[in-house]
Amino acid sequence: MILRRSSGFSLLELVIVLIIAGLLVLLVTPNLTKSIHHMELKSAVKRTSAILRMCRSDAVNKRRVYLVDFDTESNLIGVLSAEKGEDTPKAQKSFPVPREIQMEKIDVGKTLFDVSLPAFEFYLNGGSNGGTVTFRGKDGGGYSIDVDDLTGTVKIRGIEEGRR
Repeated sequence: MILRRSSGFSLLELVIVLIIAGLLVLLVTPNLTKSIHHMELKSAVKRTSAILRMCRSDAVNKRRVYLVDFDTESNLIGVLSAEKGEDTPKAQKSFPVPREIQMEKIDVGKTLFDVSLPAFEFYLNGGSNGGTVTFRGKDGGGYSIDVDDLTGTVKIRGIEEGRR
């Protein structure tokens, strides 16, 4: 009599495969969450630089002064505008920044308008008051957005992790 072995897997083989799969999931998950946080940070920085570039362009095309202010307490970026001769800029829009992302080291040049929050101003000739704003994520990495005071151009620069 010939004994045939069944073509299925034994319980021991299934348990070993499940343990290996579980270990792989445990190793991969932290890297995925770190990647997601980094993508969120990068997205917020790109969105902010797009807002700044749009305001510079609108200042030239619409012949208005535009301000972009940074409210670190409520994590909002506000856009304001003023026509020539107006003393107080009017609020246009505000854009939320995810809570996990911190806006810090906001250094702007002298402004024409008396505003309570640090703000970049974009003038009719395309120039700006200039300055830098830094965004940091949970992992310590970050990006700085630099606005040139003469030309009003906006540039993004990466910051090494762990340096503050």
